Amino acid sequence: MQFCDKCRVQVAGSRKRCPLCQGSLTGSGEPENEAFPVLPQWYSRSGLLLRALVFLSVTAAVVCFTVNALFPVGRIWSLFVAAGIAFMWLGIATALRKRHNIPKTILWEVVLLSVFSVFWDLLAGKNWSGWSVDYAIPSLCVFALLSMTVIAKILRIQVKDYLIYLMIGTLFGILPILFLLIGIVRVRYPSILCVAASAVFLTALLSFQGRNMRAELKKKLHL
Repeated sequence: MQFCDKCRVQVAGSRKRCPLCQGSLTGSGEPENEAFPVLPQWYSRSGLLLRALVFLSVTAAVVCFTVNALFPVGRIWSLFVAAGIAFMWLGIATALRKRHNIPKTILWEVVLLSVFSVFWDLLAGKNWSGWSVDYAIPSLCVFALLSMTVIAKILRIQVKDYLIYLMIGTLFGILPILFLLIGIVRVRYPSILCVAASAVFLTALLSFQGRNMRAELKKKLHL
């Protein structure tokens, strides 16, 4: 605490002069308490990054529409760019909204990317090429299972906190078998590998986490 010899008062904080007489103070000052909490630096940087990304997204869409209008090639390809930007922001919004639950975020991102790949595959050409069901969806399913498992181990997330999402991801990974049965798959091995990996994950869950799975299902379904 600082002291003013002339006014005979103690002065809090870290002032250099007395607020009454403007005379010199003796003693050591104390740090002043901030009225508002200090925002972390990463928060301001993330806000700046989002604003820059919005600017770049809008600029890219405007440039693409302008080029497409000036040099028409028989197809409005700029719509695909706009759709890609829209799905990108949808994925970012989903990730930010569910950032406190990483396994759930991964599952949502896989669903969004799967829908986007099918949408892009339908509009990209006059005929259905099938790359979305041949490669994209099986790869995304395997990625979801592996990433949820690895991230849970790295971050030391408790099994009960991500088990239900791992179960849903495993069942989602078995869906490509429907593509094989219907006959819309032209390249079979990605779907076969995806179904096999999902079946192994499901067997492991039933073998080692069967009791926890039943408990989670009862809790989620209120049984």
